[in-house]
Amino acid sequence: MKKIGIIGGMGPLATSDLFQKIILATAAHSDQENIPILIDNNTAIPDRTAAILGTGKSPVPEIMRSINRLTEQGADVLIMGCNTAHYFLPWILPQIRLPFINMIEETVGFCKNSGLSKVGLLASEGTYAGKIYHQELEKHSIALVEPNAAQKEIMQNIIYAGVKAGNTKYETAPFKQVLKEMRSRGAEAFILGCTEIPVAVKMYQIDENYIDATQILAASAVRFAEEKEAILAFS
Repeated sequence: MKKIGIIGGMGPLATSDLFQKIILATAAHSDQENIPILIDNNTAIPDRTAAILGTGKSPVPEIMRSINRLTEQGADVLIMGCNTAHYFLPWILPQIRLPFINMIEETVGFCKNSGLSKVGLLASEGTYAGKIYHQELEKHSIALVEPNAAQKEIMQNIIYAGVKAGNTKYETAPFKQVLKEMRSRGAEAFILGCTEIPVAVKMYQIDENYIDATQILAASAVRFAEEKEAILAFS
């Protein structure tokens, strides 16, 4: 069984969520049947959105430090528990020698295979600005419903003032209104395109038709490690 290396710390709760979803996606009946997983919870990685918007440092050097540590420890495949960080893959992939599973490609592939033609994207400001989902969805002729500027601020707030701040009493009514409005514009489902947002919708019990990018990445990693089908258990 191959060993999965998680480039983590972006943020810690999202890393924990990815780790748990890998375990749940594994058809294991004992401790020994689970996949060996290495996690580099590198909280020194600079904020990805700030870097994309030109107001912060590049995360690439710290991401590479994580990759080098995971490589030295024997990882067979790498995954990154942050959608926004995938914007920096053109600078990262030429420097690594291990297989890398691309969360964006896997998620959009799932949307295509599910027959979706129009999806909403719930993400960080950096993911919107970097257009990593826009470009991949366009390749597969899937239309995108994107929040307006005020709604993107609501997305940003639930990520930073809600999940990252550990605020269990966060007011979710504005977020729910964004979902309703995007539905009215034809969104058939919502890509949870920031790894804090699956944590948010579970923490605040916000029901909708979601495409959980973290769950899809976890299942893809299990398939790679086991070289067989993984369990896709969407909530």
